[in-house]
Amino acid sequence: MPGPDQRAHAPTPLSFAQQRLWFLDRLRPGRPDHNVPTAVRLRGRLDEGALTRALTEVVRRHEVLRGRIVDSGDGPCHVTEPVETFVPAITDLTHLPAERAWRRARGLVAADTATPFDLGTAPMLRARLIRVAPDDHLLVLVIHHIACDGWSLSVLWQEFSAWYGAAVHGRPAALAELPVQYADFAAWQRSHQDGTALRDQLSYWREHLAELSPSALPTDRTRPAVWSGQGDQVEIEIPAGLTDRIRALGRAHEVTPFMTLLAAFQVLLARCTGQDDVTVGTPISGRTRIEVEPLVGFFVNTLVLRTDLSGDPDFTDVLSRVRRCAVEAYAHQDVPFERLVQELRPERDLGRHPLVTVMFQLEDPPALPSGLPGLDVSDHPIPNVVAKFDVEVSLTDLGDRFAGVIRYAADLFDHDTVRQLCEGFRALLDHLADSPERPVSAWETPPALRVSRPAPATPTGRPAAPRPEADRAGAPATGTETETELLVLETWAEVLGVTPDGVHSDFFELGGHSLLASKVMSRLGRALDLELPVVLLFHHPTVAELADGIDAALLADLGAAVEAEPLPAGKARHP
Repeated sequence: MPGPDQRAHAPTPLSFAQQRLWFLDRLRPGRPDHNVPTAVRLRGRLDEGALTRALTEVVRRHEVLRGRIVDSGDGPCHVTEPVETFVPAITDLTHLPAERAWRRARGLVAADTATPFDLGTAPMLRARLIRVAPDDHLLVLVIHHIACDGWSLSVLWQEFSAWYGAAVHGRPAALAELPVQYADFAAWQRSHQDGTALRDQLSYWREHLAELSPSALPTDRTRPAVWSGQGDQVEIEIPAGLTDRIRALGRAHEVTPFMTLLAAFQVLLARCTGQDDVTVGTPISGRTRIEVEPLVGFFVNTLVLRTDLSGDPDFTDVLSRVRRCAVEAYAHQDVPFERLVQELRPERDLGRHPLVTVMFQLEDPPALPSGLPGLDVSDHPIPNVVAKFDVEVSLTDLGDRFAGVIRYAADLFDHDTVRQLCEGFRALLDHLADSPERPVSAWETPPALRVSRPAPATPTGRPAAPRPEADRAGAPATGTETETELLVLETWAEVLGVTPDGVHSDFFELGGHSLLASKVMSRLGRALDLELPVVLLFHHPTVAELADGIDAALLADLGAAVEAEPLPAGKARHP
C-alpha cells in the first residue's frame, strides 16, 4: 500500500495535454466531450465491500484520479485531494422486474456518461455499481480524459482485479509501489520542453508540415461556425478472409497491419478529396519512459501522418511511403500535439480541429478485469455519440478479423454518406489486397464517393479575403482609446511581453495562444470583477473588438438589454 500522501493540496503543473483539455473546458464549460466511460457486467456472487475497497485503493495509488484543477493566475495547476473525496455510488434495482431493471440500468449508464465533470472539484473518477439482480451487476466508471487514456484503463482494471482478489481472501495485494506519479511526468515534460532533443524534433515537424492543408472530406452540410460535438457512428467489419490477405500483404512488404490499413484509407481519402497530399492523425501511447508505464494518466499524444500520393503510385509504393512516414513520426513523437499547434500556429476556427480533421487508429481489444473470484466478467458496450473530429476511424484487431466504428460529426455528414464510406473502404481493401502492383487509379471509385479536384482554398477551407489595412498592420495609438481599450492594451503587453501597435492589433498575430488567452481573460475579469469567457477573445481577437465585447458584457451584467451583433465571417478561432 502506498505510503502517506505528501503532496495533498500542493499545486503541481499540468502536462501540455492536460493544459489543452483544461482550456477547452474553460472555452466551452459544462460539456461531456472528454468523458471516458467504461462498463463491465459482473455475473455471480459479488463482494460489494471488496469491490469498493478495490476501487478506493486504485484511486489512492494514482493521485491524478483524486485531483482537481485550479487557476493560479499564472496558469492551471493540479491539486491532489485525500482519497475520501472518492465515494462510489450503489444503485439497487433488484425490486424491479428484470426487463424494467435493465432498461433503468442502461438509462443510468447513459446519464452517467453524459454528465460533465467540474474540473475544479475532485475526483476525476466517478463509479457506480448497479444491482440488476442479486447475482448480476453493472460496474460503470466515468473518468475525465484529463486523468486517463486507453492504456490507463488496462492499468486500472489490472490493479482493480488484484485489489479485489486480495480483499476477498483477506490478504494484501501484491502490487509494487509506484515509482512516480503523473505530476512527476508533467514536471519532467515541462523541464525538457526547451531541450536539444525536443528542438530537433520540432525542426522536423516544422519542415514536414510546412504549408499543410488538412485533408477534409466533402461534407453534406456547411461547416458550422462553432463545433457542436454532436456525433454518430457506423459499424464496420473486415471479414476473416480479407483480414488474412491484408496481414499477408503486410508481411510481404514488411509493414504492420496498422500501416496497411492506414495506407488503404489514405488512398480512399485521396480519391474522395481529389488531393494527393493526404493527412490524418493517429493516437500514440506517449509512454516513452519506462517509469510511467504502470501509471494512470493522460499520456496519449496525436501524431500527424502526412503522405504524398502523387504520381499515381501502385499500392506497394504507397505502403513504402506510409511506412517511411509512420516510422519518422514515431521517431519524433516526443513533441506534444499541443506544443506543435502552438509552434506551427495554423489558421484556426471554432468549427474544426487544428492540423487534422480525420483520425485513424487500430487498437487492441478493450481491457477487462480478470481473475475475479466467483465472477464472470464481460464488456458492456457504451455507444459514443461525441464527435471530436470530422471523421474518426477506430478499428480493433480481434485476431481473426478487424472490426470497429467510423465516428463522424453529425453536423457535417449524413449517416448514409458515412455508410457508403465504410463500404468503399472495404471494397478498396479487397481491390488493393488482390492487385497491389496495379496503380491506385485502377480502382473504380464508387459514384457516391467521387469528387472533382477542389479549387485552392485557405487553410480554413474558405476563400481568402483581403483584410483592412488597419487589421494588417495595427493602427498606431492615437490617444483616443477608451478606458476598456487601454485596459486591454496594458493587459496584453503584460501577458505577451509585446506592446501592441494599437487597437487593431491581433492577439494571435502577436504570439498569443490558448494558455495566454486564458491568462488574459482571467486578469481582465479580475480587474473588472466580471466573469469573462475565454471564447470572447477568440471571437474578438483585436484590441478594439475585445474591448467592445467586454463593454457589451458589462452592460449585460448591469441588466441592460444589449443585443450582440453577429460575428464577422472568419473571426471565430479554435484554441
